[in-house]
Amino acid sequence: MTHKPNSIDRLYAKVFFAFRDRLGGKPVVPSPAMVPLTGAPLLVAPRDFEAEAGIYGNRYRGAFLLNFALGFAAVVLALVPLSGLLSQHMLHVLAIPLSILEISCIVAIMLIHWYGRDQLEHEGRVIRGLRALGLRNLSQGWRRRWGQARLAAEHVRYFDLMLGFPGKVLYADDILKGAGPDHAETATTLRALAERCPVAATNPAYVDAYRAHFLSVVRYQHAYHVNNSHRYHHIHHRVHTTATVCFYLTLAACGLHFFLHHPLLSVLAALFPALAATCHGILAAGEFNKLSEQSKNMVAALGELEKQVLATPAGMLGELEKQVAAFVQLIMQEAVGWHITLRDKDVQVV
Repeated sequence: MTHKPNSIDRLYAKVFFAFRDRLGGKPVVPSPAMVPLTGAPLLVAPRDFEAEAGIYGNRYRGAFLLNFALGFAAVVLALVPLSGLLSQHMLHVLAIPLSILEISCIVAIMLIHWYGRDQLEHEGRVIRGLRALGLRNLSQGWRRRWGQARLAAEHVRYFDLMLGFPGKVLYADDILKGAGPDHAETATTLRALAERCPVAATNPAYVDAYRAHFLSVVRYQHAYHVNNSHRYHHIHHRVHTTATVCFYLTLAACGLHFFLHHPLLSVLAALFPALAATCHGILAAGEFNKLSEQSKNMVAALGELEKQVLATPAGMLGELEKQVAAFVQLIMQEAVGWHITLRDKDVQVV
């Protein structure tokens, strides 16, 4: 049964989408649109893998962004009393509220980490103690579940290509099984459902419609990855630039100490490195540059595949079958690549 998004899920989604769209640019709907395929066998997956991938993906990505942001906020709150901008009376009034806010940031970071991280083989005393206090759903493995659901979702998304191939049902469950033991049960279930589907027609009209649909899918994916590569490149560049600027601002704040003596300069000399560390943490956890390169490689591979399809005369089903299999292989390997890239990027404390 697919988990329905709750208010916390919507918060994670808003955090990630705001970050991605602000730094990477608004999403662009790939053009041209896909040509629909009528007459292909229909298969309803046992679960909504697409929705699951969205929920756990947003949880994971929103979680590490929130944790780094909350860590920076905790540093800011700790530095406020040292800034020299508040009177002694105001410091006395705000001492407890600032302390509560700082502790709240740290507690929120720990809770996000405990809930989102992968299940450990041997739980420590802290986790056992938290479970005893009533926190039952710890170590949910958001990154791992995202990878599993996304790979299954890609498999299901192209069922029409696999099951609708003229005169023959194509299978790609071996790719799903090869991704690891976590995917074996899903692959077996989807294979059993696919085997019950009837074979698609082989008349010329259907073959032409299938080929047109396949071409539109390849072009759609090509346009998607062009946009995706640019967006993640922009995110990496802008976050890295922010960290670099913080380095020079730190240098300037330290240099000004020779001429000006104000506690605010000491605060800035500590604040800018904290922001730079936050940026580098986000870059390390998000791997945006690697994801951009993966999409760039997909653009090249899909462009070459499109040329092959266009160069193949209509009606050559043997060649078309190889091209469809190559496309599905590309898509599945790209999904596995995401999973491998982020395999060691669990939900961190900071």
